[in-house]
Amino acid sequence: MQIEDRIFMEFDANDYVVRLSPFLDKNGTWTGELLVGTVTTEENNMSDDDHYNLMQITKMVCAAVPGMEEDEYIRNTLTSIAERVEAEEEKPEKPKVQSVEENVISVNFN
Repeated sequence: MQIEDRIFMEFDANDYVVRLSPFLDKNGTWTGELLVGTVTTEENNMSDDDHYNLMQITKMVCAAVPGMEEDEYIRNTLTSIAERVEAEEEKPEKPKVQSVEENVISVNFN
């Protein structure tokens, strides 16, 4: 990969990022293998204790990948959580009744 092909994204100084880099075959198809890593910025100004704790959480998120591969219980648990979160995100919000005056009901759909 040439440097021109790299995509640079902006992050806040204190972001902790999980990076998944797929391995590709000669045809550009994913082989099923991943390089999993963490990224933060040099400008990160978290305290040492906070940085340690946030990095530990980030490493645990990274560990979920081999955990899913090695343990069916972990894989099923994480799949269930992901499906539940996705379903909740897809639910439209219920309209909110703003006012009722005689036979006129004002509803906010946002």
